[in-house]
Amino acid sequence: MDQETLLIKNGLVMDPANNLKKKLDVAIKDGKIWNLGDFSKETTKFMIDATDCIVTPGLIDHHSHIYPLMKTGVPSEGTCFSAGVTTVVDAGSTGCDTYEATREFILKDTLLDIRPYLNVSSKGLSTLPVLENMNPAKFDEAKIGEIFAKYPGEFEGLKIRTSKNIVGEYGFKPLDRTLEMADKLNVPIMVHITNPPGPLEEIMKRLRPGDVLTHMYQNIGYTLLNEQGKVLEEAYRARERGVIFEAADARAHFSFEVSEPAIKERFLPDIIATDLTQFSMYQRPTSFNLAMQISKYAYLGIDIYEVIRRCTENPARLMGRLDRIGSLSKGSCGDVAIFKSIETANEFGDRPYYEAKKALRMGVRIFKPMLTIKKGKLVYRDMLF
Repeated sequence: MDQETLLIKNGLVMDPANNLKKKLDVAIKDGKIWNLGDFSKETTKFMIDATDCIVTPGLIDHHSHIYPLMKTGVPSEGTCFSAGVTTVVDAGSTGCDTYEATREFILKDTLLDIRPYLNVSSKGLSTLPVLENMNPAKFDEAKIGEIFAKYPGEFEGLKIRTSKNIVGEYGFKPLDRTLEMADKLNVPIMVHITNPPGPLEEIMKRLRPGDVLTHMYQNIGYTLLNEQGKVLEEAYRARERGVIFEAADARAHFSFEVSEPAIKERFLPDIIATDLTQFSMYQRPTSFNLAMQISKYAYLGIDIYEVIRRCTENPARLMGRLDRIGSLSKGSCGDVAIFKSIETANEFGDRPYYEAKKALRMGVRIFKPMLTIKKGKLVYRDMLF
């Protein structure tokens, strides 16, 4: 074996895209996955002993907000690499008036792969704490179209927030206008549904295959549950049509009162993400980072292998990039994360500690990031690993 090959030995590989859950060694060469197998007799200059650890594809955080795309976005590489994240989707921080100012950062100034949604509001979230303009007559369809045409393949789709306090008197009209534009552009949308302006069924009925409903377990206003505490029938119908349900929890877009009965009913997220900003990153006991999200959803009763699927294979498949990211397939990007399952008391919550209305649960296990590799390069390593 080439002495320059990076060799990860003795780990339990969890790669749902390839139906792998077994002890295997992983070899990375020239920035790509070279092979998986038994390399116990091989030695190279660069070897990682992953005994008692889980080895996964580099994680994909499908919903975050990145600085400088948004002033209050997270510092990208530090926050992501330390959580095992090697690809991140920026969920609409920029609009058609602001995207180009940060495009060079996305393309050249970071090793992290950043894939943006374009906000339907022209200035995106750059105006926060002043809310974006949701008057559908002010959506600049022409310029949005120009941006998509000028930079083909750079966007995951269009993003819209439909909270009652954001859309106000416009109700569902901004969503309908967004869908009209998305149809013309032939792209999906991501729709933020916390505190929707009307019954959640009305949003789900409108969504198309590949559209993403995010903050699925939020508990403000209309929620995923009916009056009997069961998952809405329309949610099942939407999923059957191909609507994607995403858990991206941040500080206030998740609740145990919705997530626990829904998960008990096996209405699981298709994607698990964070919705991190500077206000939510490292906030206990909420979203914190994607590693904490993984730990929380494992606590909630989703098998860790299936949790990993929702942070690797599923988002990569939705993004049409499974040939490059989200798996440990031969020839794919050399993106790898290593975690250690640690038995320890850990409190999970649905609001930060400083919020009066919060619910807390005590777990007994976390999945701690030990090492992250991006395109064959070590970009994070725990000092004890």
